[in-house]
This record gives sequence, structure tokens and C-alpha cells, in this order.
Amino acid sequence: MRKNFSPVSVGTKDWLFTAFPAGKECIEVRVGEKPVLTLGRSGCGNFGELSALPEVFRLHRSEDGFSAELESSGTIPFGTEFEVKRKVALGGSCAALTTSFQARNGGVVGDITLEPVSFPGPWAKLRYLLHGSTKLHTCKFREGAEFYCGPELPWFIQVEHHDGSKAEFITGSDLWRHLAAEKLENVSSEYRIADVSGTLVFERHVLRYGEEAIPEKRPWQFDALFSWSSPRPEKPGSCKSVPIPGCLVSRNVQGILRREVRSAQEPIVLTGYSGELCTDASHLERTAKKSLEHRDLNDLFQLYCWANRQLGRKGLSLTVDAGKWALPETAFLAALSSPPAPLLDEEDSL
Repeated sequence: MRKNFSPVSVGTKDWLFTAFPAGKECIEVRVGEKPVLTLGRSGCGNFGELSALPEVFRLHRSEDGFSAELESSGTIPFGTEFEVKRKVALGGSCAALTTSFQARNGGVVGDITLEPVSFPGPWAKLRYLLHGSTKLHTCKFREGAEFYCGPELPWFIQVEHHDGSKAEFITGSDLWRHLAAEKLENVSSEYRIADVSGTLVFERHVLRYGEEAIPEKRPWQFDALFSWSSPRPEKPGSCKSVPIPGCLVSRNVQGILRREVRSAQEPIVLTGYSGELCTDASHLERTAKKSLEHRDLNDLFQLYCWANRQLGRKGLSLTVDAGKWALPETAFLAALSSPPAPLLDEEDSL
């Protein structure tokens, strides 16, 4: 039985986030009246999520009003039946996305296509980084152009508009899942970045099984971040500087910083963030593995949201100084350099 849900929205006086329970798009972000980023629908086992029957669709707000979480799930009622779940955590002008897939009735998930990411135009510049390379690719707008197509993962994508504002899509901490095709026999992946009628589209085929491949009976989960430029609240004046002592995926590092937050008597600024690639599998509690590639951007965002909930009760805040970040200025880190703005209902947003 199909359940009827309505779209939900939350935002600030400057931007609006809207999630849709059905239809071609699952998420849209607007800054002012302009859409700057949209996410389409995923697919698995050669079936598209567009045909899924929505079962859960709800938005939770934090008590302090500075963060929110969207939770949704639906079932593709074909083949073995596939459950697609999605969680989106919002804070500042950033969002952390988790999409998961599971086959029911003893089946296997098979091919996976993640949500296509669209950056509506007009846009001026594209910047992207491929996994395994330090070269930053910069491209000017060319209508109808294909800027990249291949098996290497573009883990960082940034679109800059003519006014200098930016929108970004960044692969999450779980790089090893996005790179799984490299280690599976007769399995490939393909990513494509192209302009389609003035809109930049990023397509993500993370798993494509060949005829001889035998898919594992296992669920899959993929993390990502997206962010957009927005006016930021004023930074606090005097702050306690707390250096980040290592990879934020590590429980030990998280424990050190959370103790600092719990005992804080003044605003905190985390310093020395670099976002470097880490391969220490023990951070992920996968001690049987010698190496698992990951980054800690998701963990930085989660810490930022958690810390500001805790500190907000004292009238304090946590911000991030990314002085060691080697990439161009990003909307994601710009947002974390200031306290989060309060989230408003749709009728009060923009």
C-alpha cells in the first residue's frame, strides 16, 4: 500500500532545503530564489528508485533549532525487492548524506547507481579532484561539454557561479566503499561530469557487475557531503584554540575533542584541520584490514553539529580553522568557520 507523504522544507532567511518523498528529485537546495543543487534518485539491481513505494519520510529538528535530520525509506517492488534508505543531517549551510541499499527475500543488491547530482546554471567554473591524484582540474563553462568520464572517483566537485558563490559535493569518509569496484572481480565503476542544457550533472555508477561477476549477499551504504555558499553568522570574539590531534575518524581523537567541549567555559576554535587522506583501518575498527582509505570530513561535520548543540546550552559555540587545508576555499569549510544559523520553518525561510 502506497503511503502519501508531502515534501518537507527547512532553512534560514538565506537558503531553503526541500526533500521530496517521490518524483524525479529527492532533494533541492535554493539560495534566495535560485536552485543551486539537486539530487535525483538512486538505482540498484537494474531498477530505479523512482518506482519505489515510500514507507518512511520524516524530518527531525534538534531542540536548539540549529540542526535537523531527514529520514526516508522506500521499497522498489520488483525483482527480489530492494529497500533504499536515506538520511540527511543539516547544520550550517552543509548536509551529510547517507544512502543505503538492502535486498529482501534472500536476494542480492547487484548494480548500484547513486543519486545524480545537478548544479543548475548559469555557472562559471568547475573544479574537481580525482581520487589518487593531487591535480585540481579547473574548467570554464562550456555548454554541452563532457568534462570527465571514467572509472576514477571525482571525490571533490565544486561549482562556482558568476557572483563567486559556490556549491559542492564531496565523497564522504567511507572512500573504501566507493572504491569497492577496484577490488571486486569483473566489477567496474563509471563517473561522469557533463553540462546538460546549462546544468552541470555528476553521474555516479559505483558498482557495475559483469556477466561473470557474483554479487555478494550484503547491504551497501555510501556517505557524502554537500554544501553551498551562504551569509554566515558573526564569529565569536575571544576563543580557546584547540588543535586537532589527528584523523577525526579515530575514536581516541574524537574522545579528546569531546572532553574539551564538555569542559569548555569559552567558545572553541578547532585549529590545524587538513582533511588529508588516511589509511589506518583501526580508525574504522576494522583491525583485520591492514589499510582502508578514508577522509574525516563527515566526522568533522558531525563533531561541529554535536559540539554546537552542547555548547549552545552555555551560550558558546565551536568553529573550525582549516589553516592546513590544501584545496581551494570551500563552501563547506567556510560554513564551519562560523557558528550555525538557526533553522526556520518553510514559511519563515528566505
